[in-house]
Amino acid sequence: MTPLFFGESSRRLFGVYTPAHARGGKARGVVICPPWGTEYLRAHRSICQLGRLLAESGVHVLRFDYFGTGDSAGDTGDGDLKGWQADVETAIEELKDTAGLQRVGLVGLRLGGVLAARVAPARRRDLDAVVLWDPVLHGADHLAELQRQDAAVAHERNLKVNPGELLGFPMSAGMAAELQAIDLLEHVPGLPARTLTVVSETSSRPGVPATEHIPSQPAWLEDQHSGAGAVPVRLLQRIVEWLA
Repeated sequence: MTPLFFGESSRRLFGVYTPAHARGGKARGVVICPPWGTEYLRAHRSICQLGRLLAESGVHVLRFDYFGTGDSAGDTGDGDLKGWQADVETAIEELKDTAGLQRVGLVGLRLGGVLAARVAPARRRDLDAVVLWDPVLHGADHLAELQRQDAAVAHERNLKVNPGELLGFPMSAGMAAELQAIDLLEHVPGLPARTLTVVSETSSRPGVPATEHIPSQPAWLEDQHSGAGAVPVRLLQRIVEWLA
């Protein structure tokens, strides 16, 4: 694994590049688009595991932090969906340059799935596959669930709900409005023919192409008060099998 910073000086992004293990056949690459906020923290183990499994199967991998998140530049309140879509495109170019590839794939988890789906129509020339992993389908429902979790934590700790935060992460009115407006199904027609949607729960609405239900504990939900999510091994193996 190679940690690196990339992108423009005014918008430096942090990523980790994992080269493919030597294998015969055509070289492939995948950019992993993470979730946001506490879902990213909980799913981090699974994302790292996915990157390792992909590399072992002969796929070059770049996982990264959006601007204003993780170890990338910017304040935590600087993020917005349009900017993060641009970050995904920057990551695509970085992986192509680093690994010497013409085309790569995207794996997007939760909000990362929304970003991957929105980027895909404009990147047909250099995207060969998209995996939507437990994607956020309806932003209003997603925002309401985050608010419910935030209120429950505040009640448990006898704290006041901070309208400018969600589960400890800054949430501006603009960002909340962007989340509220998400409807992933509007973007389905623009997805590549080679698209896979994998879900660990059966609550996803119909209409997302090539949906496979692989029963498992969601990686983005806390596992037994550990602060981290479970690692859905079977689901990860299916993603790797489909991409490699």
